[in-house]
Amino acid sequence: MVGFFSFSNAQTFAEKRCWLMNNQDLAQSGTGVTHTPYPGAAEEAETPVTAAAAPLAEGTSDTLVEVENMPKGPAASEDDGAAKAQGAPLNAAPNVAHDPPPPLSWRWLDRLSPFWHDRLIEAGLILSMGLYYLVGNPHFGEGSFLHLPPYLYSLPFLVIFAVLTWYRLAFTVALMPLALPYYYLAPKAIFSLGTRNFEFSLAEITLAVCVLVALGQLLMYGKRWRYRLTWTQVRAYVGPFLMPIAVFFGAALISVGVAVEHQTAFRAFHEEIVAPLLYGLLALCCLRTRQDLKRLLWAFLGSAMIIALAGLIQYFFFANQLQGAGADRVHAMYGSANSIGLFFDYALPFGMALLILQVSKTSQEGGKWWPSLLLLAGFVPLVGVLVFSQSLGSALALPIALLFILALSLRSRKTLLIGAGVLLVLGLGGGLLLRHQIAHFLATWHDSSRGISTITKRYYLWQSALHMIQHHPWFGVGMDNWLCYYSPNSVCPASQTIYPHFWIPFVPGTHQLTGLSDEPTLSHPHDIFLHVWVSMGIFGLLAFVAVLALFYWLFARIVKTVRQSTHSQIASLEWMVLGVGGAMLAALCQGLIDSSFLEQDLAFCFWTLVAILLILRMLTNTPWRKRPTN
Repeated sequence: MVGFFSFSNAQTFAEKRCWLMNNQDLAQSGTGVTHTPYPGAAEEAETPVTAAAAPLAEGTSDTLVEVENMPKGPAASEDDGAAKAQGAPLNAAPNVAHDPPPPLSWRWLDRLSPFWHDRLIEAGLILSMGLYYLVGNPHFGEGSFLHLPPYLYSLPFLVIFAVLTWYRLAFTVALMPLALPYYYLAPKAIFSLGTRNFEFSLAEITLAVCVLVALGQLLMYGKRWRYRLTWTQVRAYVGPFLMPIAVFFGAALISVGVAVEHQTAFRAFHEEIVAPLLYGLLALCCLRTRQDLKRLLWAFLGSAMIIALAGLIQYFFFANQLQGAGADRVHAMYGSANSIGLFFDYALPFGMALLILQVSKTSQEGGKWWPSLLLLAGFVPLVGVLVFSQSLGSALALPIALLFILALSLRSRKTLLIGAGVLLVLGLGGGLLLRHQIAHFLATWHDSSRGISTITKRYYLWQSALHMIQHHPWFGVGMDNWLCYYSPNSVCPASQTIYPHFWIPFVPGTHQLTGLSDEPTLSHPHDIFLHVWVSMGIFGLLAFVAVLALFYWLFARIVKTVRQSTHSQIASLEWMVLGVGGAMLAALCQGLIDSSFLEQDLAFCFWTLVAILLILRMLTNTPWRKRPTN
């Protein structure tokens, strides 16, 4: 079970820090198969389709669909030489079951078409967990039923969710993004012991159910479990990512030991490191098909739409809850308005890529425009809530991601070069003509009552982080222990005894305020690389940079494979490939001026992007190394 025990009768340092962190702001498929596989089903029972097969029909099942010569599991992920050395066929399934148990099925579900069967399971999963989260949650109002504890009379919904997860584990894993934005809003008490409430976020509860179901199925089916991976297969699946991820994990673990507040560091370790990596491993095991990835990406977009609708409702009907000096910034279910843009960085590029390629396909091949118009209409509330959140970081990051996706979607190098040249000329020309207006905008953007802008605050905040790193370069100060060294504050009791503090309240050599004294409880340095370095030291930073370098190296190889492929199914994955690259780029761009990684929901998003890329490598049959030519 992953989670952090929080107690209702005492506000710990971790709770104070989490509240401050989230409230502060520097600125104020078609297979012909008529059933879905059960957990212990043999992979060999599935029927692969040929590369020349017609496009997937609507209303078909989400069962295992693979292109001919596409690997069905990590055993086929190694390139030709490695596979032959092991004596295994290149495209062999990772497990072959014998004498499978009777399928887990309900007769009334068999009467439905495969399409509606899967939609019903998805709806049941979403509704059952949603009701479990809402019913009996004191954060949404007190209530009682037959004098039972709230966590007890909401338990039937959790049981239904667990049963459906057992029936379709891959569905639950793919729908995880729907649970991510609520970690701050209202944790759910799963049981009480005396006056103590043991509370967990919605994502933690969902992940715990997935892990328990996976372990139960593994114990029941053993080698016949369809999602089972051996250590050799995991290594082949993850490839060169394994070493930097292991170093990153080790650096984070060491940071717990060097931290002043061990409890806070441990909470951050398992919420921001262990749980997201565990989910990434589950995703690699369970999500093996194009339909699985589509479900995962639509869950990302669906979660973004929920945030957008909540933000718009807040803006138009609950104006008294808005943030900022002018009280005009929406924050939806988050504590900070910037958190909306940070989550959208990971989600919206997938919608952008899908829209661009859909429009391109329709214009080239003809057909109906209504899918493109429907996708475009979906962006209206998403863009609207971004405007109302007034996040400068996302206003810069998402257009960069859009240009990145547009550039890669162009197949003509001549068109790409001409477009890049025109854009460069327009950008430089506009920058020169509007340089004074741009400088004034940056100098006054979200300025405080003292006239100090958020840009000025960030500059001196970065200087504070660099000074802290100079004193703790090797192992950092510990995860989420920034506040203990940053300033004297009431959130971290140890900050009253630690000296020196590294914040810069005055411009050096003067008595001019930097603006940092207005917010002594800023909980991170507002830069993704400084945040990692100050939290877990130089080894954690180098491992993180290595993961990013490998990510875009593999991304480039997959893009090349998709463009050179003659298989229609592989070509149809292009929007997913471009979307995952654009999402990581947007997160990194905003991460240069904010915290886009070491938060619970954003850490899940980051490692999910890495898992998506690894799954796309398998689905496109992209080798780790260039295959030798005869």
